[in-house]
Amino acid sequence: MAKSRGVRGAASWCAIAALFYLLVRSLLYAGISALLGLFQPGASVSKPIGFSDISIGLLQLFIGIGAIAIPLWCMLRLTRLESRDLRITLPAPWSPAFCLPVFLGLANAANLAGALLTHLLGIEVSNNILPSGGMELIVQFLVLCVMPAVVEELFFRGALQGLLRPCGSAVAIFGPALLFALLHLDPIQGLTALVCGIFLGWLAERSGSILPGILLHFTNNCLAFLSLYLRFYAPASVSFGVELFVLLFFPLFSLWLVYHARQQGFRFAAGLRPGVDVLEVFSSPAYTVTAVFLLLYTVFLSH
Repeated sequence: MAKSRGVRGAASWCAIAALFYLLVRSLLYAGISALLGLFQPGASVSKPIGFSDISIGLLQLFIGIGAIAIPLWCMLRLTRLESRDLRITLPAPWSPAFCLPVFLGLANAANLAGALLTHLLGIEVSNNILPSGGMELIVQFLVLCVMPAVVEELFFRGALQGLLRPCGSAVAIFGPALLFALLHLDPIQGLTALVCGIFLGWLAERSGSILPGILLHFTNNCLAFLSLYLRFYAPASVSFGVELFVLLFFPLFSLWLVYHARQQGFRFAAGLRPGVDVLEVFSSPAYTVTAVFLLLYTVFLSH
């Protein structure tokens, strides 16, 4: 009973933090758009009339960092979360040669499933056009590759996972991963985010640090960034070939790696903290309502 009460409280704080993150991001976006409109009528972050790509990119960095920093600061003040729970520390020995290909395999298998669903459901996918080069491209690289890898791992695998960790590794991995997926507010991206979030959560538990997850997250973002860049500026045959290679090679290679690791006695559950079942996270009404709200909001936005 004590563990159930513990997981309800921790999951409730995770849900509140997730909604607060969404609120802060929306307020920052609306506030900065309003300021842009004062300087240039009709301008906003999504329609940067009269503003350079560099300026808008730096503002997007500010929004992304602020949306994480403010809720994180509040959690450290209002909950039992402490700075050491974030696990910003050197990891225990881990195997990048195993974890990186397996992570990319899972991510690209989910991407492939998402692409098939997109095709079957007739969903139109729109991508922002990347600058061809210069400082504009560097700023977009920071916005799309560096910033999400750092702040998202700090918030989800650091703070939210740190709150749930005393209840056991399983629920600490799953609870933040589901919120991470739903907060993408996109059913296709959410599928990939859920798979990636579970693996990154497992890695944070096994290594005792979020730093390996930041590295893996950053690498995956770089591959997506490269594919997007080639789609706009490389010959179609080159772009298609690179995307097809990434989508097929990493899932197949990761299956081979996992099979041989299992043959040698490797177990994913080894070293994890025992605790409550993953579904206990839904014993929190706040967490359940938040998950349902984010799911319905995602469905609403996709129509």
